[in-house]
Amino acid sequence: MSADFSAVRADFPALHQTVHGKPLVYLDNAATTHKPQAVIDALAAYYERDNSNVHRGLHALSMRSTDSFEAARARAARFVNAADPAEIIFTRGTTEGINLVAQSWGPAHLKAGDVILATEMEHHSNLVPWQRLAVRTGATLRLVPVAGADAEHGLDLDALERLLTPQVKLFAFTHISNTLGTINPAADLCARARRVGALTVVDARCSAAISWLSPATRWPAPPASGFSTAAAPCSMSWSHGRPVAGWSRASPLRVPSGSPRPNASRPAHPTSLTPSPCTPRWIISTS
Repeated sequence: MSADFSAVRADFPALHQTVHGKPLVYLDNAATTHKPQAVIDALAAYYERDNSNVHRGLHALSMRSTDSFEAARARAARFVNAADPAEIIFTRGTTEGINLVAQSWGPAHLKAGDVILATEMEHHSNLVPWQRLAVRTGATLRLVPVAGADAEHGLDLDALERLLTPQVKLFAFTHISNTLGTINPAADLCARARRVGALTVVDARCSAAISWLSPATRWPAPPASGFSTAAAPCSMSWSHGRPVAGWSRASPLRVPSGSPRPNASRPAHPTSLTPSPCTPRWIISTS
């Protein structure tokens, strides 16, 4: 693979500076990704021309904002080959996306005796929500160990086979580790989980912007991948999931008892989802 990285850098105004007398090298993209000039220009045009509430007005600015908002959802759906734009749920970041799954799906589907499976290489935002959910529901949290003294062999797949039992209701794992750089075989892991009937949550925050990943690390057709978009002044994310049979746009959002109900005038999104054999239920990414 060849790439003109100088041309890529030229698209990002924030990189046109020196720090300590050296050209800036920015590596913290998993936390905050800088925006290319095209995105900055689009944001400026929005605030100069269309700034208005989405889904909340009948005047021209609100309708233009709503059209742009839903066009972005549709574009994200096409990018990840989602069956329907309604499968794309915008959140403020990966952490909120994972917590959305944990707080909406978790209490309704987990009970004492169930198992939540994660891995030893998870970021806290893909670990703490499952720890809290386990305490709340009485489920047990187990971790797939890494192989090798320095985790140089990735996940211990033999241990995974032992841990991935019918008691596992949810398997959460990172696509690319933010600390180790390990690229997990996401499609294979999802297929293994599906064989025991487990839901999968894939943290794709670090793989979102890497379009050159080997096809072996992607999801088999029809893919259900979630990749990030650099299209917000602060962190923005989407969660992608497959709806259950019979779900429609008119279906109410199923939320835990006592939680606020969604506005009836807005399209509802699924919180109870089912995948095709090798695809994740949710992939959550950020930019």
